[in-house]
Amino acid sequence: MITKSLLLTDQWDITLDDSGNIGSTANPYAVAQDVACACSTFLGEAWYDTTLGIPYYERILGHWPGTQLINTKMQSEALRLPYVQSAFCTTVVGKTDRKASGVMTITDTNNIQTTINF
Repeated sequence: MITKSLLLTDQWDITLDDSGNIGSTANPYAVAQDVACACSTFLGEAWYDTTLGIPYYERILGHWPGTQLINTKMQSEALRLPYVQSAFCTTVVGKTDRKASGVMTITDTNNIQTTINF
């Protein structure tokens, strides 16, 4: 399956290509970018389907959710995309600075594996 998506800058804004048209991207970058967008969505933020998103306010921010909850929620959001075959997330929380970081490995329906750092 060929997946196309709008090309976003590192500030998550659309950009223009060399011809002045709205930039687009294809596999595997498009799949990785779509997964990153899905995992950045707060629960209830999508107007037409309020079941989409991660419960950042309800269960993660300001709480100690544990890394398993974060991993499970991110994996399930990635798997909602029809062109994602599998997703595996590993989150690490620093004890001194309390910053969460991690990596997600996704495989699309073309069996192309991509790694996303967050």
